[in-house]
Amino acid sequence: MPRRHYPLLITEDLATLTQLEHRQRGHLTHPRIRLLWLLKSGQVPSIRRAVPLLGFSVCQLYRWWAMYQQGGLAAVLATKPHGHSHPRLTEPAWEGVCAAMRAGEIATIKDAQRYLADEWQITYSVSGLWWHLHQRRARPKTGRRRHQQANTVRQADYKRAVRRPAASP
Repeated sequence: MPRRHYPLLITEDLATLTQLEHRQRGHLTHPRIRLLWLLKSGQVPSIRRAVPLLGFSVCQLYRWWAMYQQGGLAAVLATKPHGHSHPRLTEPAWEGVCAAMRAGEIATIKDAQRYLADEWQITYSVSGLWWHLHQRRARPKTGRRRHQQANTVRQADYKRAVRRPAASP
């Protein structure tokens, strides 16, 4: 297979790629632009040499290169939406979960799982429900656990004795 001269095959200039790379930082498309920049600048002579710099597999980098060849920069910048299905946790069901948490009926994820299954016929795995609760920043608040043999009267007496100033001799 003849060697490709990537700087000639990439039609955008280095300034454009540099500016685009800065704008794409933190996005999924940043490594793709970085690949084009490395090839255009001549810092790497081939896609295989870019593998350790970008941390992706050779196959993935060749896929990105094929995308660029077929559709240009627009194809490289395009991202497909994730194939997530619509959440089963509807807004009325979420309101019910919040009300049950405020009422103290739900203290754990298992309780929330049971509540949704019984009241709304919505089933989630523990990790799936955790993800939904985490996304909505919901944390069921519960009090501290108390020991079975704890005596609140004796604890109150102890606290009063500790807080009372010591008598002067």
